[in-house]
Amino acid sequence: MFERIGHFATRYRYPIILAWVLAAVVITVLAPNIDDVASSDQADFLPDDAPFARANEVYKATFPDSYAPGSSAIVIDARGAPDGVLNGEAEAFADQIDTPTGRFIDAFVAWLNSEDGPENILSVIAPTMSPATAGLMVAPGNDVAIVRVNLTTSNPEEATAEALHAIDAWLIENRPDTVKTYQTGEAPIINNTTESIKTSVDRTIWVTIVLVVVLLLVIYRSPVSPLIPLSAVTVAYLIARGIVAYLGDNVMTITSYVNVMVVVVMYGAGTDYCLFLISRFREELADYHNVRRATAETVGRVGETITSSAGTIFVGFMAMVFAEMGVFNTSGPALAIGIVLSLLAGLTFVPALLATLGERAFWPRPAMHRATGRFYGATSQFVSARPLVTVIVICAIMLPLAVYGVQQRASYDLLGDLPSHKDSVVGYRLMQDTLGAGAVMPLTIVVTGRDPQTVAADIVRLTGELAILDGVEDVRGMDTPLGLADREYAGLLRVDQQLRMAQGMMAGLQDAGSVDVQEALAALEAVQDYLDLLAERFPEVADDPNLATLRDLLANPLQLMARQDELGAALDGLATRFESVEEPYLLPLGLANLLSELPGEGGDVLGQLAATYLANEGAAFKLDVVVSSDADSYEAMDTVTTIRSVLKGYQGDGDAVVSGGWAINADIRDTMNRDLIRAIGFVLLGIFIVLLIMLRSVIAPLYLIATVVFSFTFTVGLTNVVMRAWLGVEGLTWYVPFFIFVMLVGLGVDYSIFLIGRVKEEIGYHGIREGVHVAVAATGAIITSAGVILAGTFAAMISGEIKGLVELGFAVAVGILIDTFVVRTMLVPAITILLGRWAWWPGGVPKARPRPVAPQEDALHAGD
Repeated sequence: MFERIGHFATRYRYPIILAWVLAAVVITVLAPNIDDVASSDQADFLPDDAPFARANEVYKATFPDSYAPGSSAIVIDARGAPDGVLNGEAEAFADQIDTPTGRFIDAFVAWLNSEDGPENILSVIAPTMSPATAGLMVAPGNDVAIVRVNLTTSNPEEATAEALHAIDAWLIENRPDTVKTYQTGEAPIINNTTESIKTSVDRTIWVTIVLVVVLLLVIYRSPVSPLIPLSAVTVAYLIARGIVAYLGDNVMTITSYVNVMVVVVMYGAGTDYCLFLISRFREELADYHNVRRATAETVGRVGETITSSAGTIFVGFMAMVFAEMGVFNTSGPALAIGIVLSLLAGLTFVPALLATLGERAFWPRPAMHRATGRFYGATSQFVSARPLVTVIVICAIMLPLAVYGVQQRASYDLLGDLPSHKDSVVGYRLMQDTLGAGAVMPLTIVVTGRDPQTVAADIVRLTGELAILDGVEDVRGMDTPLGLADREYAGLLRVDQQLRMAQGMMAGLQDAGSVDVQEALAALEAVQDYLDLLAERFPEVADDPNLATLRDLLANPLQLMARQDELGAALDGLATRFESVEEPYLLPLGLANLLSELPGEGGDVLGQLAATYLANEGAAFKLDVVVSSDADSYEAMDTVTTIRSVLKGYQGDGDAVVSGGWAINADIRDTMNRDLIRAIGFVLLGIFIVLLIMLRSVIAPLYLIATVVFSFTFTVGLTNVVMRAWLGVEGLTWYVPFFIFVMLVGLGVDYSIFLIGRVKEEIGYHGIREGVHVAVAATGAIITSAGVILAGTFAAMISGEIKGLVELGFAVAVGILIDTFVVRTMLVPAITILLGRWAWWPGGVPKARPRPVAPQEDALHAGD
């Protein structure tokens, strides 16, 4: 079959070349830009049934006015300002915020809320709005503050990125010289990640092209030969990128990382396929001096091998669709498309180019056999003579790091993936050091389906259960709006606290000039309604004399002014009575309605709190939880898991969920734990089946896969050691080990296939031991060249800004070199010799294939 493909590519070489070039041009023009349709938001890649996804749905449905699809936190660094953020010596709040920094923040908030600000501003919360917000949003040192901006557009949308750029531009133009500003939070982190990925892709492409050209020039010593694989892979890449972009725009959400991985995989594996074809073509052309015969024989001899190789990689990538994480199950098909197009280009476009160029493909040197290097001859001779020693020594050297690699934990620090100079990183670290890591993006708990009569008790009970959890620093809600440590506004749901607040506010009625008669009557009516609510909700105090006194006083409003002392004593006495009532909690809406009719701002404040923390007429509530650990740490993820366990007791007829920017990490970790078992199993099974079909053996696929898995664990251990020392990371980025596994298993088995394909050919002529020796010696130079090229393309990723991609590039490059120089050159041949004929069980040792006899030259010559 492959010989017929070679004849076809030779006969129709010009139409084939034209068709590939036209396809690349048309698809590139018509397809969307892959960067515009890809996403850097990890939330987009969680499975649909992930708790985080459900939590977001509940939050949005229950609190639609406060739910923000996107958000940013602007960090105000006033460490260089002489007055800091607030004037701590001033008594009135208006004077406290009357500082250069305070006026700057006020101007910033005014711009955001004006027509000149971005159109997608949902709400702004700043420390200059009230003493409460100042207490929560200004660091204890009074030198750092935060302004939260909620957006109507989601974090990955272009409108969000435009708003962030507009905010940055305004801040740079208007901030005082003594103030620095940084944007951090969900949207800025995603925006900075997208920018860094684009930079990484651009750098990787150029470094890859330069490396491929240089390596091919060294290998072939011809200025023409490198143009063949470079042209073929580039055309195939342009087509693949267009197809993947179309799928990302219409079928599935693709990750921003996929483009850079498609680049390195296609330029690495695709160039390798071309390398094997060109090298074999040079040998065949040297033997036959006949382009038609050389092309057909090249595709016939190498086509099955590179197809089997591409098949293992294709199956490995496609097995990723069984992963739950979208970053894997969408990257797998994209990479598989790249491999298929690389193979098709290798079987058609490259033979067409070779048939067109003939001898000129190797100018200025003639076509000739590649000399077998002394290194490979000596190495294969040693391995053939001492296979057991070879296996023992290699395992002894690699095993310690392999064991170490298996034991290492991945890092879920999304900020750690970005360059340290990015604003989102600098701002977050500053907030981490001043206000605490958890205060930057607190968790949000939403509970629905509660009984409005008992919801106050639910809030207090849940707040208490959360407060004692390890890893929880603070809980804010209707009962503790300023946090657990605040004493002035703590316990707002207790009736005794509410009565004492009412007592203080009603004292304002003594000043007859402060309120007109209608306002006073409305206030008294509100108090009567509140007392009726108390009697209904707490029957045990219905006969309390203080309650009777209050009702008598309110029934005679004309006597009330003269009996203020009696009113105050009755309120205080009733409050004291409630101190002994079990669960003396009342729905805050009643208090808010009462205080809204009294002089002062108390009613307005409580009304705002009720609107913020209550919904569905009191049947739903929310809490903000600040974790004490770094939000991306394992401790914080464990805290989220524990919170979810606590919330199970509050589900009832509704939902009890936790959301927030960092809750996603817990879902990613849980999903990854499942994916590492399921998806890896499918990858190994798929590759095993391909090898089984190709080799007609059960044993050979097993040890080929085992050696590559061994190489993977060693590589992970080595990469951990190097990256901890070089980049200072605490562990490899969470998606890196999975991609390392898929790449190394697929591409590592790739080289074993190239070797075993030649072993099958040689042992029929020379026997097992000598056949392995001849195969290793014959393929050593070319497979090493292919391995160096593939390692070089992945090493190009080290030039990028994303640390995870740097880790991945380093790991795969090192792993490929280990496979090339150790596993393929020594370990696999040694095991093959040790197993002998059992390596080919049950198919048996391959038979010798008749060597072709050179025919008479036909009309198509290299020089024609």
